[in-house]
Amino acid sequence: MEKDRDINQFAISFKYQLLSYMRTKRFIGLVIFSLAISIIETTLTFHYEYSFLKSENSAIYMYNYLSILFSTIVVVVAAFFGGDLISTDTGTNSAYYILVQPVKRSVLFMGKYTAALISSFIIIFLYVLVGYIGSFYLYGNLTNLAGKSLLMTLLFMAGTLMLSGFLSSVFKSSTVGIISSISILLIVFPLISNVLSSLNGIDPYFLITFAGSASYLVFQKPYPAAKVVTHITTSIKTYSFNPTFYQGIEVALLYLLIFGILAILIYSRRQIEG
Repeated sequence: MEKDRDINQFAISFKYQLLSYMRTKRFIGLVIFSLAISIIETTLTFHYEYSFLKSENSAIYMYNYLSILFSTIVVVVAAFFGGDLISTDTGTNSAYYILVQPVKRSVLFMGKYTAALISSFIIIFLYVLVGYIGSFYLYGNLTNLAGKSLLMTLLFMAGTLMLSGFLSSVFKSSTVGIISSISILLIVFPLISNVLSSLNGIDPYFLITFAGSASYLVFQKPYPAAKVVTHITTSIKTYSFNPTFYQGIEVALLYLLIFGILAILIYSRRQIEG
């Protein structure tokens, strides 16, 4: 009976949060932003590299398409939907109504998170879809690797969104949560990745932004080596790393699990403290 009640409460939380997202200027704006970027990118690529593109294949085209701005789009969307996932409840007047309802905080959070994930993935899929259309236009087909890429995209989105949701639970301000998410995912993580890999030869496998690149690396044949050492001189060498496909899945799932648990614990604690 209690399980049925939790499922029903989850469904209600999910339904109204999803409907709320679909009606916001944020969702509409990000849809327009995603489509505009993808169409501009495709138009410019077709204009300047059409002959080269026609000589390649669908897998190479999808790799080149997604490797340019894909990770940035995922981070921006995740930050806007996850950066205020909890702070809208705990940092605004809505807390007086929401947090006194007889609903488990974990159930409420998962309903809100699932709605945010679906809304985010719709936007990301539209960006990817433009690439699919470009592939069909050029080659009349789509590589069979598209399914694996889309699976990794969903997990990358899920893990990144959960990290943003966790940051939302730390900060009471929605604006601070969003800015912090963008800063950490778009600036701090890539900087750490470059410093660790290029200068120190350390594999930054634990960073979600690094692991998420498996979404487009999967299109390369053969799949790129996990570690590449370049000898500049006899005493100086640089390193570059690539996540394996399954490593990308594992890291995304760990972010989903670890930061999900932390976010729920903080959310529940704030409800107890009032």
